[in-house]
Amino acid sequence: MSLERRVTLRELIRSPLYRQPLTVAIMLHLSQQLSGINAIFYYSTRIFREARVKNPIAATIGTGIVNTAFTVVSLFLVERVGRRTLHLVGLGGMAASTLVITIAMALQERVPDLSYVSVAAVFLFVAFFEVGPGPIPWFIVAELFSQGARPAAVALAGSANWTSNFLVAMVFPFVADACGPYVFIIFFVALLIFLVFTYFRVPETKGRTFDEISSAFRLEGVEKDPMVSSGTLGLGAEGEGHLRVGPGAQSPGGATDKAPGAGSVSEVGVTEI
Repeated sequence: MSLERRVTLRELIRSPLYRQPLTVAIMLHLSQQLSGINAIFYYSTRIFREARVKNPIAATIGTGIVNTAFTVVSLFLVERVGRRTLHLVGLGGMAASTLVITIAMALQERVPDLSYVSVAAVFLFVAFFEVGPGPIPWFIVAELFSQGARPAAVALAGSANWTSNFLVAMVFPFVADACGPYVFIIFFVALLIFLVFTYFRVPETKGRTFDEISSAFRLEGVEKDPMVSSGTLGLGAEGEGHLRVGPGAQSPGGATDKAPGAGSVSEVGVTEI
């Protein structure tokens, strides 16, 4: 039994072994904040007022109710449907909602009753967020990394999350003044980009072991990392980098690659019990 060595933030960033899962982790958290969700939460009253909603405060309260209700719904869906599928559905639904919001706000002068469409589209936007980009990035990021690298990976992804949250909160009022009713086109484009990225790059983690999830990342990391290919940096049973020397080090599957008659060689940085 081996105890996994803690991976530092510097090692996480520099090693090609973690490059793909780390890119996925950061992109997932960016998709959560750059979707425009906090533009809705922070400035919903202003949005409803500009959409000519008669009671913007009540509509804002309704947004909070929808947010809470679909947070509960997502708890039942995440283990049944799958993380990747929910994220794709959430991003697609939010993209469609932003398009409806934009059309409704642009035509508000001509068709006053479109204010109700704006409210319904905002509610749908929030609902899709809570079943997809709201909870899913936290699930997937935790499942992409084993215990040694997980703390640093979650910290880095969380930093990207809160930085983008801050930027959206600070910049949105100025962008809204400049773009008017078309401000949500920016989020529509961002959502499409994240949708394509998720479809092609994000693996499904539901019902899979860490070794199964990381196998593709691990194999590509072995090919690209000169330390791994030279035998200096090994892969532990859970995909973590461990220093090792000689033919007696454990392979990724846990088997020992030892020639007949060769003496055993212990791993460096791993405590054997």
